[in-house]
Amino acid sequence: MAAQTPVPGCPRHKGMGFVYVCKSCEDELICMDCVTDSHYGHKMGKLTDYVADQKREIQQYVDKLSRTDIPKIKEDIREQETSGGGYQKVISDIKRQGEKMKHNIDNAIDLIVKMCTELEKLNKSVSEKNKTTLTQHLREDLEPKLDRCQQVWHVCKPGTISTELLERMLGKVLVDGEDQSYKPIPTPVVLSEFEKSFPYDVCRTCLTGDEAWLSYWDAESVYRVDIKGSVKKTIKCKVKVDSIFVSPTTGRVWFCVIDDRSIREITTGGEVVTRFNVNETPYSLCITSDDMVVVGMDGGIQLYTTDGRAVSAGAGGPCRQVADWPHNMVSSSLTGDVAAVDSDNVGYDDYIAGKTPDKQPHVIVMDKQLNLKFRCKDIGTTKSNKSSSQSSKFSPSDVCFDGAGDILVTERITKSVLLIDGNTGRCMRTVYTSDGSAPMCISLHEDGTLWVGHRDDRMKILKYK
Repeated sequence: MAAQTPVPGCPRHKGMGFVYVCKSCEDELICMDCVTDSHYGHKMGKLTDYVADQKREIQQYVDKLSRTDIPKIKEDIREQETSGGGYQKVISDIKRQGEKMKHNIDNAIDLIVKMCTELEKLNKSVSEKNKTTLTQHLREDLEPKLDRCQQVWHVCKPGTISTELLERMLGKVLVDGEDQSYKPIPTPVVLSEFEKSFPYDVCRTCLTGDEAWLSYWDAESVYRVDIKGSVKKTIKCKVKVDSIFVSPTTGRVWFCVIDDRSIREITTGGEVVTRFNVNETPYSLCITSDDMVVVGMDGGIQLYTTDGRAVSAGAGGPCRQVADWPHNMVSSSLTGDVAAVDSDNVGYDDYIAGKTPDKQPHVIVMDKQLNLKFRCKDIGTTKSNKSSSQSSKFSPSDVCFDGAGDILVTERITKSVLLIDGNTGRCMRTVYTSDGSAPMCISLHEDGTLWVGHRDDRMKILKYK
């Protein structure tokens, strides 16, 4: 639905237009500033809805007068005249009042039509100005910057880069007075390292404090541990927890259950509550900053409200993305994008052995309506929905977003954490390489602490830059 256009005239806030009516104050007209000022916490209604209701009530009243009230009174008067009553004056008064009411109604309708016409013109004018401004910004600012970046990218290909050429194009990069042009990316600092006695394959950091939740796909308990590995809380769910996620708005843990296809939440008090069920087998889920639930199921990814209603796309169908076996999903609080690892329904050993040449594990990145942005199928290629020749084997196991909207991926073959560009899917650099078993799960806290869980149940907590 299009946004309302304010109607000028707020007496309290100069230059502000009416947008709402306050139901708590006898339908008083208010502007956007009134909402947070003298009417804070009141029950609101849209001005356009209010005008439409008034027009409908007026029309109903006109119909009632014309079809029922006036004819009835006329009939009563005729009966009185027949019986010798003589109510000509009453008839005259009623006709005069009726004509006056019709006149007032016509004036009200004309005023409302005129108001709507002016609003339409104003909306069209604003839209044209916005279009002109955005077009100018695109042509004069963004497109030249893109061309410049592409030129720099081509110049910086291996074998062609030179200090002199880069300095001519970009100038020297100085940080604290030092030339940073060719400084190597520092090895991440290990803040803590520990090993747990229980298995886990999912790690999701808490909203506050140096803590995270751990779970395992075939276990019935989830654990909250601190940065030193101490278990702070254990929740016994009494069902097999397949995947967990921490809500960015409430801090509560959500999880999915394969056995009964349920989506459940752990309340603040530790009670496990079933929120809704889905039609297909759920493998993963995440909660967006808009309090929407994204569920990765057998054959696809779909968007729901927290009470289980499927969210519709613009065409009226559900917000949905095709996937084979999506697991370990996350959402970005910065962009609203959603990322998931899709194993393409192939086991790791079979994939490495080349037994399934038509299968390719990959990372899917979507916008908040689950429209596909790209599929990252190998390190160095970024074809959207198109097959491409593999430059190397690629087996991602988990993902998370960083503060810039880019994607951190745990990759089993190289035993590393890779940084993927959130717009193109291009691999930008290796953030961390394990000196032992491969990293399996990953989560980034807002303070920059990066939790990386390994196949041998060893957890490393790094300082991410």
